[in-house]
Amino acid sequence: MMITKETQVGTEFIGKSKRLAESRVLAFSGGRLNASGWPSKNIHTDLEFAKGYGLPTRSVSATQYIAYLVDLMIDLFGEAWLTYGKINLKFIAIVDVDDELVSKAVITSKEVKDSKVCFTLSVWCDNQHGDKVAIGTATGLI
Repeated sequence: MMITKETQVGTEFIGKSKRLAESRVLAFSGGRLNASGWPSKNIHTDLEFAKGYGLPTRSVSATQYIAYLVDLMIDLFGEAWLTYGKINLKFIAIVDVDDELVSKAVITSKEVKDSKVCFTLSVWCDNQHGDKVAIGTATGLI
């Protein structure tokens, strides 16, 4: 499923479905694992704490699931995306523990630059209900 110089504008890609397991959320946002009272209570780890700040539920750190879109970009462009790729995202909905996310992309433009082809993609993550939780753009070179 890698992009090649022949890949056309409008081509769509779908990444792997991934679940945000509570153990990973706590390890990521709960503070030092050996800290007294671990995990730390914050909007990412504790339902009552999140509700105290007006949120309807815990909110998984977007830093955790931005990796799902980066993973898709690496699948599409190879490891070179880590050097030449760019991503710009907006996080538009809360992601909760145990949500299933799928990263998606569609090529919106293709431009030849020297001997390379620069692709721009519209990218997003959908949750298990089909709701977008993150939207943005990414670029990569072939």
